[in-house]
Amino acid sequence: MQFEDLQAKLVKTGAYSFVLWVFTIYFSTALAIFLSAVLALLWLGSGQFLKLPQLLKSYPVALWSLLLFACFIIGFSYGDAPHSDAVAMLKKYRELLFIPILMPFLSEQHYRCWAWSAFMIASLITLLGSQFLSLDLVCANRFCTPYFKSSITHSIFIAFFAFFMLHKTFDSRGYLQVLYLAMLAACLHNLFFISIGRTGQLTFIGLLGLFAWQRLSKKNVLLTMLIIVIALAGFIGFSDKASRIRTGFAAAQARLHDQSQGEHSMSDRFTFWKYSVQLIAEKPLFGQGTGNFTQSYQRLSGQLTDNPHNEFLLITVQLGIFGLLFYLGFLASQYYYAAALPNPDRWLTQGLLLTLVITSLFNSPLLDHTEGHWFTMMIALCFAAKETKIES
Repeated sequence: MQFEDLQAKLVKTGAYSFVLWVFTIYFSTALAIFLSAVLALLWLGSGQFLKLPQLLKSYPVALWSLLLFACFIIGFSYGDAPHSDAVAMLKKYRELLFIPILMPFLSEQHYRCWAWSAFMIASLITLLGSQFLSLDLVCANRFCTPYFKSSITHSIFIAFFAFFMLHKTFDSRGYLQVLYLAMLAACLHNLFFISIGRTGQLTFIGLLGLFAWQRLSKKNVLLTMLIIVIALAGFIGFSDKASRIRTGFAAAQARLHDQSQGEHSMSDRFTFWKYSVQLIAEKPLFGQGTGNFTQSYQRLSGQLTDNPHNEFLLITVQLGIFGLLFYLGFLASQYYYAAALPNPDRWLTQGLLLTLVITSLFNSPLLDHTEGHWFTMMIALCFAAKETKIES
């Protein structure tokens, strides 16, 4: 009985640690790493690892995350990558282990509510902090940018927070609705007039369409699509804040006509993607091996990079079509099993999946520390709402 009491206390401590971890992901890499280690130790100490087979059966998303990580372990056994590079890549994807580790700490509704509150507070501080930093009164980092993290990371956070605020606004009345609407407006201003992260801008446009499909009638969905097209056309055509979007279009057009666009992030992406496809063609089934992207890319292109800015390509270069199928299975499991979640968790899970897919097209979110931890944390939080009883 005393051991059971200790287990319960460790699980409770894990829930509190998770809430704190949600907050630290936004602001401190060191604290996020420390708390992830604490959560892993609490998972072991509380004996939750003994319940892992049943948890994987109850939550297939957690099973797919482990299978994807297993693919990287298998890819470790072949390829020409230096041992240090292979180990470093394997460590990059360790956050896939967090989904089954975190879920036992989120079995109770009030713990999940605290975690969502931590998400809201961290998102609001990120938003207001960015608004303040954009005034150029202080310099919060060595680049003097209005973000706590990179522009890409910031834009992803704000895009999903805006989607969250859309649902809050739709479901609220009175002064709360006005408050949520004001935060939504601040998100849109920050996303399109302060942030330069095109990934987040594109993500929000997709999330806005998803929200209309989730919550509005067919007639209003069509009206929403029309408003999006008109607003986007006006923004791109007349706002000087849309210069990076116009430059991206120009880079895409130049690439189609085989013209050089010089040094530009979108043009660089096309180059990364071109050589990545060539690397996949060399070893299409099982890829170049875990951690072998950088070396293989340099061999083929004569250039040095460790990230093609596309998660699908990065996984396929290393693990081939075999590994890509497991990543697609990981994504498909989220889509399929989201239907078993209660609202609003189902809507948020669908939005999170769309965010992950769009981000994976233009970046490598599971490779990147902050995005990888954030996505796996959010996936665990959303799917923990599924009404499944794990036996003690």
